[in-house]
Amino acid sequence: MMFLLPVSEELKTKLKEVNQSLREAFSLSPFDRQKIRHRLEQIGYFRTLTKWDHQELRDWMHEKTLVGVDGSVNSISGNQVRTLSIFQALAKGLKEHEEKWAADVHTPLLEQREHRKDGQAAREARERGTILSELELKVAQEAVLEWSPKLVMMDGSLIHFLIDHLEAWSRLVQLVEQRHVLMVGVAEEIQSYRLVNEYFPEYPFWSDRELFYGVLEEGEMFEWEDWSVAGSGLWKMVIRTSKHPLPIGLDGLESQKEERFQIADLVYTLTPERGRGIPYWLDIVDSQVRVTNPLIQTMVEQYIDPEIRHRILQLKRDERTI
Repeated sequence: MMFLLPVSEELKTKLKEVNQSLREAFSLSPFDRQKIRHRLEQIGYFRTLTKWDHQELRDWMHEKTLVGVDGSVNSISGNQVRTLSIFQALAKGLKEHEEKWAADVHTPLLEQREHRKDGQAAREARERGTILSELELKVAQEAVLEWSPKLVMMDGSLIHFLIDHLEAWSRLVQLVEQRHVLMVGVAEEIQSYRLVNEYFPEYPFWSDRELFYGVLEEGEMFEWEDWSVAGSGLWKMVIRTSKHPLPIGLDGLESQKEERFQIADLVYTLTPERGRGIPYWLDIVDSQVRVTNPLIQTMVEQYIDPEIRHRILQLKRDERTI
């Protein structure tokens, strides 16, 4: 039996109104899959991916390893200043003992008071993104230096590394190009709007994510030459790697563009047919590196003095018993 929490009638009414508004804004009634595909074919192209067998995979890898890179950050509850964030990044190869870890801890409490300004929350979010990107780039660089893998798969689009930490990103790009190591970013969510804005004005509330929902066949990719951010030095495509109707995004180095179809085939090969579309190896890395709520609570209780926790970090609301 479902246990219903007490809520106001007004809240129920408001939610029903929002639901109706969303149905109207994102209505599928004008959705025409073939029309969308036909229009996309005028500016880009579709390609069927190949799922390799075991021998084809071995031949392509040339006995080299494959590295997945992911990072995680979590913070103890608190207001925008009284927080403590824990960061972890992991580069994990297929072979035994191939792991590179990096970690950091950050709190704005140690900044001088004059540096605490309005917009602190937004600034903290940007700083967390920069710290996490730096750690992920660090472990990726260490993995390339020590293992010379065939391919490095970064969790998320590569563009955010360029934006968050240009210096470290540039070092990694130079290194992988020197070592002839391929690199790809695997993004769960497609966050662009350019295709919809420029070619599908009849869907004013949609993003490119909604546009591609159910449009690609399983094992199919779409590429549009003008998609990548100008000057980023990256190629970009969307691919559908599983039965899930929502495709994922891939991007890679322009200098390695000739390899992009093989990289897409590899990502397709490594993705479970009934999964959410992400290569299984990246999911393994994510599960190991994730800073969960129980983990951060345990670490803080073990390494931060009780007086510091209760006096500075813990909020009164955390002590509620009902």
